[in-house]
Amino acid sequence: MLKAKLNCSESKRNWNCLPQKAFFSYVALLGMILLVSCQGPQEEENKLTPEEVEKMVEEAYFHTFPIVENYKAIYAFYVDKTSPRYQPMNKLVHSAVLYTPEDKFVVSPNNDTFYSTATLDLRSQPVVIKVPEIKDRYYSFQFISLVTDNFAYVGSNSTGTDENIFVITPPTFNGELPEGVKQIAAPSEIVSVIGRTGVNVDDPEDIEKAKQTQSQYELGLMSEFYPEFQAKSVEPINFPSYQESDKENQRYFELLNFLLQYTKPNEKDAQIIGSYEVIGVRPGEGYPFYEENPEYREAILSGIKKGIEKIESSSKNLGKVVNGWTMFPLGEYFGDNFTARTNIAKIGIYANSPFEAYYPLAFVDGDGEILDGSNTYAVTFPKGELPPAKYFWSLTMYDNENQLLVENSINRYSIGDRTKGLKTSPDGSLTIYFSHQEPSQGKDNWLPAPAGGFNVMMRIYGPEDKVLDGTWKPAPIRKI
Repeated sequence: MLKAKLNCSESKRNWNCLPQKAFFSYVALLGMILLVSCQGPQEEENKLTPEEVEKMVEEAYFHTFPIVENYKAIYAFYVDKTSPRYQPMNKLVHSAVLYTPEDKFVVSPNNDTFYSTATLDLRSQPVVIKVPEIKDRYYSFQFISLVTDNFAYVGSNSTGTDENIFVITPPTFNGELPEGVKQIAAPSEIVSVIGRTGVNVDDPEDIEKAKQTQSQYELGLMSEFYPEFQAKSVEPINFPSYQESDKENQRYFELLNFLLQYTKPNEKDAQIIGSYEVIGVRPGEGYPFYEENPEYREAILSGIKKGIEKIESSSKNLGKVVNGWTMFPLGEYFGDNFTARTNIAKIGIYANSPFEAYYPLAFVDGDGEILDGSNTYAVTFPKGELPPAKYFWSLTMYDNENQLLVENSINRYSIGDRTKGLKTSPDGSLTIYFSHQEPSQGKDNWLPAPAGGFNVMMRIYGPEDKVLDGTWKPAPIRKI
């Protein structure tokens, strides 16, 4: 029948050109359609039950959480002009002070490096980043897609110490680039950039040198570096407002749909996100599903609550536990490892990929008991068995309530191989103490804890092979 129809005139329907057999087939088909229509719509048969909606909302929330959690920082740094951290897009801003408990926009911040940060809008044109020759200290630039995948690195451990020029291009870019530059192809039109410059905060001279290194980084639009480049004309983005409570109700999906229009997930990710279209997950469309389906509203809100509970539970089990330390998953971050992506977005969003830095995390002591600041704990590294790092290592204290740094009387938020005044034992071992009250051993090796539950993150910058192949085991934290 189809062939017969294609042989007919395309300008209008010609019933006479249909073969007889095909004609009767067409009539039969038409009759079936009319019969079905008389029987009433079949939508009711295919309509999702509230229980099915609740389950799909829970799954969608868990899978897409990193995207909305990412927007929390983007909004605070690059959208909300009343924020003390506000900075324009496509501009690299240096922070030559370390994070404190007053910084509440990013969970599990590090206290080892000066940050240089930017959010890129690549819709109109690529962005250029130039780095100088840096041989006297560790540095890195981490490039993060809208779904929080680490899709590229520039720095000591990844591209070396030489001077270089890199161009970050959007997903649709197919133009030519100037000679001598290296392309970094981004999977989303909005990209986060986190630069880290190693600094010894106990050394005033080193602090000044780190600031000088920061001042030599350059970032800007392609046309600013290469005036001959023709940028596309694009409309400004109308960013929605954000507040923390938005993640607890249907507005979560409004934010998600807004953000999805600026990213190109990998094939498997796109299939999963696409399957949530039946519950209103549609890029760039707001979230009318909630208003248009009052019979599902309770199920949607319940699914969101269960999604939050699932993340809370799952994020406590990031990987296998070794001597009380949860060992973050090894490999690339994150590709198809969607569970790890969500867990790490909850516990330590923007975590480096393991080959760049590795993060054992302790919520419990070596006996499996929850860490609590009302007790005193110690971790001892025998002589020659410090965390195996090419560059440096540290331990950072976080409050379980909010995963932020802990306010304390000595203003110490991390401790490590660059901390001045650490005392080793006569046998050459190094012991670090954790407690809310100053321990009897003194404060030289003390990392203050909150009064209640806490966790400790170990950071190993440039981990050695025995870390990356999973054979290294961190020393346990013991209650004294």
